[in-house]
Amino acid sequence: MIQAWRIVENQANLYGFRAAANAEKALYLEEIIETTKPAPLTAGWDKLIAAPFRHPLPVPHARQARFRPPFSNRNILYCSKELLTALYEHAFHYLRERVHLKGVREAGQRTAFALFIEPKAVTDIRHRRDAKALTARKDYAASHAYISKNPTVRVIAYPSCRDPKRGLNYAALDINAVGRTTGERRAISFYFDQSQGSILWTDFDLPIRWAEVA
Repeated sequence: MIQAWRIVENQANLYGFRAAANAEKALYLEEIIETTKPAPLTAGWDKLIAAPFRHPLPVPHARQARFRPPFSNRNILYCSKELLTALYEHAFHYLRERVHLKGVREAGQRTAFALFIEPKAVTDIRHRRDAKALTARKDYAASHAYISKNPTVRVIAYPSCRDPKRGLNYAALDINAVGRTTGERRAISFYFDQSQGSILWTDFDLPIRWAEVA
């Protein structure tokens, strides 16, 4: 199996703990919140792996992304071969939501976790003639066309356009190509300063500016 990394909101910072005075009440709130979410398509996978496959389909226009065209009937789990690449990818999405907010500073943590991908399910597009268009930073048209022409592809391996070293990313469109359990989990600290337009991954002493990943 191929190990990859994905970064999500810190799992210790649950919604319930933000609102409840003690752990018992927080867990009760979490159970209520969980019942409002769509049921997993397939039982048996860790919830961190199953989560991206729980979004309602078809994909609404607002949720389109690379290899995820509007009105697609397939969800995607995105991850990276190396943790460093995942940091750049997550920085892009984090900064996109906050960089325009004036005077905002935030410190916190994210959870990085390892997962496992079936090698035989992977289609590597790095050496295609149209690889540059498929991995364009702002234009997803080529990747959408690729999915239309290859409706049975299970996992796509492609170079990151955010990581300056072009580390490898994976887009898993089939949960059955992903292992059911997670591997190592790490809490990663960060500091965001809107005036600097950057996020600092403090554990790695790695500042990433919006201009680097946008």
